[in-house]
Amino acid sequence: MALNDAGVAYGDADSPSYWINPSKNAWDDFDWIRYSCQNASDEEEAVDYLIDVVEMHAPGVAENLFVVGPQRAYIIEADAYHYNVKEVNGITVMSNYPKELWDKRFLKKIFISSSFDKTFEGDVRKGKVIRLGSLLGVRILNIGDGWISARQIPFGEKVMIKEGEGRRVGYFYVKLLNCYGRMARVSVCYEYYAWENEMMEKIRQKYGFITPQDMMNWSRLHSYDLNNLRGMCEGEEKAAMVFKIPTRNADIMGMGWFAPDQCASIFIPIHIASKDIASHYKSGKAAELAKEILHAFGENASKNFKKVEEVFIKENEQMEKFVLGNEENASDIFTISDKEMQNQAYIMEEMYLRADDKEREAIINIWENDYLATLKNIKSVISSCGEETKKNLASLASSICKGRAEIAKKIKNDGEPLKEWEKGNDMVSEENYEKSIDYFINGYEKADAALFSKHVEESFTKRSDYAAIIFGILIAGALIFLLIKKNGLP
Repeated sequence: MALNDAGVAYGDADSPSYWINPSKNAWDDFDWIRYSCQNASDEEEAVDYLIDVVEMHAPGVAENLFVVGPQRAYIIEADAYHYNVKEVNGITVMSNYPKELWDKRFLKKIFISSSFDKTFEGDVRKGKVIRLGSLLGVRILNIGDGWISARQIPFGEKVMIKEGEGRRVGYFYVKLLNCYGRMARVSVCYEYYAWENEMMEKIRQKYGFITPQDMMNWSRLHSYDLNNLRGMCEGEEKAAMVFKIPTRNADIMGMGWFAPDQCASIFIPIHIASKDIASHYKSGKAAELAKEILHAFGENASKNFKKVEEVFIKENEQMEKFVLGNEENASDIFTISDKEMQNQAYIMEEMYLRADDKEREAIINIWENDYLATLKNIKSVISSCGEETKKNLASLASSICKGRAEIAKKIKNDGEPLKEWEKGNDMVSEENYEKSIDYFINGYEKADAALFSKHVEESFTKRSDYAAIIFGILIAGALIFLLIKKNGLP
């Protein structure tokens, strides 16, 4: 996944094929996207550069490529010899499979289905074999009272399916609609066609009101949330990015929310205008920490980080509104704000991992509404925590204060908040963690007053229409991608 300084976002999903350049000089997906990302100044150029790579027969992999910019969005299915470009208007969901190039994927067409969306629905008896115009199929092994058993043929494991439910049976998705005596009514389709429909159904319910938090939530769907289809929280090697691309000022306001493991870590902001990111996210330490959390707490660990992300989203939106009146300082503001949120996420995850059960509950609940409320909650709980957690809570409060204080100094030339922050850090050095929080709160309030006493009222009159939000989830080397284009929505 990538975002260039023209506000054009890229992503890819491997789509296995033999139509590739097998030479040692072939381009991988990173080369392919980088070639376009470094050269394109708008969405059309981005597509043209991606197609150029196909016309050079350079790709050593087949890909579904995704391009989203301020005005347009595209999906390109491509390999070293074929491509198809489709413009997106509304919602499109796609993963690691061909659709428009299905006819070029001969093995899928011969063995799985004659087309991507071919579906069987009808009555069956025990022993019935259902094929979708292909060699492989599904055999109904038995029919009971409110259930059936089935398996993929010629090879496959037996799968039990209850009435009203669906299950993956090999490459197929079989849903039992109802049973009556020795007969059953079933539907059968390619598993990823069913997956698309399931995802689309969830997204349509929010269409027109979709937020980054919704996208984060969808990136954490499990198989049981998707009627036993492929979930987003499978395996260890995964990451997620939610891009938010505005129709105006995309070169400044374009940004993404990144999680090194969306099911075991916190989404952090990265604006295209930012000049740097926190060291933990450059060194790989953030990914290692996320893996530790995954091993310790499982794939639902991130549910306890929802409050953190809600505060981050609210504070980020406030900072974006502030930047609309200070565009000449956008790079400095976003660099400070983004880096401190990244630091706060890392501190929070480390605390969560190391704390005991009682402390863990307390640190989850310190996050409330906004930064100021969170600082005050830190003050109320810090005295009841162990020394290591006290130190981490003080570091968290220091980061919150520092972010605001540095922006106040940069934009308003007000050095008082930084002086309070320095006093707080002196208290931390003396291990007087409780006292340090008072200075951090004081410094934060002074910085907030300097920055927002007048500007907040003015900035709310300015609008930035968000054109596109996308997310990709890297799961064991496979990218699931969602594109949403919203026109005229705030």
